[in-house]
Amino acid sequence: MSVDEILGQVRELAAERLELSVELRPESRLIEDLGLDSLRLQALAVEVENHYRICLEPEDEESIVTVADLVRTIAAKLRQP
Repeated sequence: MSVDEILGQVRELAAERLELSVELRPESRLIEDLGLDSLRLQALAVEVENHYRICLEPEDEESIVTVADLVRTIAAKLRQP
Protein backbone atom coordinates (compact mmCIF):
# COMPACT_ATOMS: atom_id res chain seq x y z
CA MET A 1 0.00 0.00 0.00
CA SER A 2 1.42 3.38 -0.96
CA VAL A 3 1.80 6.39 1.31
CA ASP A 4 -0.72 8.28 -0.84
CA GLU A 5 -3.28 5.49 -0.43
CA ILE A 6 -2.77 5.46 3.33
CA LEU A 7 -3.10 9.27 3.46
CA GLY A 8 -6.38 9.06 1.55
CA GLN A 9 -7.74 6.41 3.87
CA VAL A 10 -6.68 8.34 6.98
CA ARG A 11 -8.48 11.38 5.58
CA GLU A 12 -11.63 9.29 5.11
CA LEU A 13 -11.40 7.80 8.61
CA ALA A 14 -10.94 11.22 10.18
CA ALA A 15 -13.83 12.72 8.23
CA GLU A 16 -16.22 9.84 8.90
CA ARG A 17 -15.34 8.82 12.45
CA LEU A 18 -14.10 12.08 13.98
CA GLU A 19 -16.23 14.36 11.83
CA LEU A 20 -13.23 16.53 10.98
CA SER A 21 -14.19 19.10 8.41
CA VAL A 22 -10.68 20.48 7.83
CA GLU A 23 -8.44 19.00 5.17
CA LEU A 24 -5.74 16.71 6.51
CA ARG A 25 -2.48 17.68 4.88
CA PRO A 26 0.75 15.79 5.57
CA GLU A 27 2.20 18.77 7.44
CA SER A 28 -0.92 19.25 9.59
CA ARG A 29 -0.15 18.86 13.30
CA LEU A 30 -2.76 16.74 15.02
CA ILE A 31 -3.11 18.88 18.13
CA GLU A 32 -2.15 22.41 17.09
CA ASP A 33 -3.58 22.51 13.56
CA LEU A 34 -6.45 20.03 13.74
CA GLY A 35 -7.41 20.77 17.32
CA LEU A 36 -7.58 17.15 18.46
CA ASP A 37 -7.72 16.69 22.21
CA SER A 38 -6.59 13.54 24.02
CA LEU A 39 -9.93 11.77 23.57
CA ARG A 40 -10.07 12.47 19.86
CA LEU A 41 -6.42 11.45 19.44
CA GLN A 42 -7.21 8.16 21.16
CA ALA A 43 -10.29 7.70 18.99
CA LEU A 44 -8.17 8.25 15.88
CA ALA A 45 -5.59 5.74 17.12
CA VAL A 46 -8.31 3.13 17.72
CA GLU A 47 -9.83 3.73 14.29
CA VAL A 48 -6.41 3.37 12.64
CA GLU A 49 -5.65 0.18 14.57
CA ASN A 50 -9.00 -1.36 13.67
CA HIS A 51 -8.89 -0.31 10.02
CA TYR A 52 -5.33 -1.49 9.35
CA ARG A 53 -5.29 -4.31 11.91
CA ILE A 54 -2.12 -2.97 13.50
CA CYS A 55 -1.16 -2.07 17.04
CA LEU A 56 0.16 1.39 17.81
CA GLU A 57 2.50 1.11 20.79
CA PRO A 58 2.85 4.03 23.25
CA GLU A 59 6.28 4.84 21.80
CA ASP A 60 4.72 5.00 18.32
CA GLU A 61 2.05 7.39 19.54
CA GLU A 62 4.61 9.64 21.25
CA SER A 63 6.44 10.16 17.95
CA ILE A 64 3.30 11.03 15.96
CA VAL A 65 2.93 14.80 15.75
CA THR A 66 1.77 15.36 12.17
CA VAL A 67 -0.45 13.54 9.71
CA ALA A 68 2.72 12.54 7.80
CA ASP A 69 4.11 10.96 10.99
CA LEU A 70 0.92 8.94 11.35
CA VAL A 71 1.02 7.82 7.72
CA ARG A 72 4.70 6.81 8.00
CA THR A 73 3.99 4.85 11.18
CA ILE A 74 1.09 3.01 9.55
CA ALA A 75 3.23 2.22 6.48
CA ALA A 76 6.04 0.88 8.68
CA LYS A 77 3.62 -1.28 10.69
CA LEU A 78 2.10 -2.69 7.50
CA ARG A 79 5.56 -3.71 6.27
CA GLN A 80 6.30 -5.66 9.46
CA PRO A 81 5.78 -9.41 9.25
